[in-house]
Amino acid sequence: MTSCDSQRMLELLQQTVSLSGLGLMFGLILLGSALQVATGVGLGLIAGPSLLYFLDSISAVQTAIILNLVLTLCLLPTEVKSISRKPLIDLSLWACFGLPIGFGLLMFLETSTLKLLGASVVLLSVVQLKFFPAKQLSGASSPWITRIGGSVSGAMTGALAIPGPVALWALLSSGTDALTTRGTLRAYFVIAYLLAFALHLGFAGAGSTIWLMSSVLIPAVLCGIAIGVFGRRFITPLHLRRLLEIVLITMGLSLLLKGIIDVI
Repeated sequence: MTSCDSQRMLELLQQTVSLSGLGLMFGLILLGSALQVATGVGLGLIAGPSLLYFLDSISAVQTAIILNLVLTLCLLPTEVKSISRKPLIDLSLWACFGLPIGFGLLMFLETSTLKLLGASVVLLSVVQLKFFPAKQLSGASSPWITRIGGSVSGAMTGALAIPGPVALWALLSSGTDALTTRGTLRAYFVIAYLLAFALHLGFAGAGSTIWLMSSVLIPAVLCGIAIGVFGRRFITPLHLRRLLEIVLITMGLSLLLKGIIDVI
């Protein structure tokens, strides 16, 4: 890249977001990636809502999809053997019904409303993680669990790039064990994010902002993966979970306040 290209990139970045905002985004994506690797939860809940704080709704969600897809593709090879084909296919097929609904919400809702929606999802996820942790259920389950879970997960992917919480509930509620759930979720995320991105490209296009922000923030994802791998060796799961809760609560309340201010 020439010095002229670098200067143009810097100018475009400054037009999109302040340097302090860019630094905060980089830190949040790095932390979210590290927590995702260390705890299994993180970037999916952090990327979309946090980027909504700084970018317009379309750019924020499309950038979040790309970042989550990069992280998922990096982690998938370690979990391929744990993938269960049938629930993966069921979730993916039903997500196809939800994705257009979520994309429609993204296109027609104002950014302030999406901020409030994203903040609500993040804060409710904290409540679920803290007081109602997902557990494997035994016994026969209704096929409607996977159908509803896949559809709602698809809608959340299309609107906020957050497929995880509902898909996790659907798999565990259907009796899938924890190891298989982790691998199947990872493969499902790849499919859901690819489908969501294809939908976005087809109907909304992709401006220069998302490619620029993605190129700047992908290094944060890669650094976060490395930090997460080493961090889980030295930090206890309890402390990692508490750190995750603090980050999600802080981000959720900040986004909620920003959304309320924008509405007012």
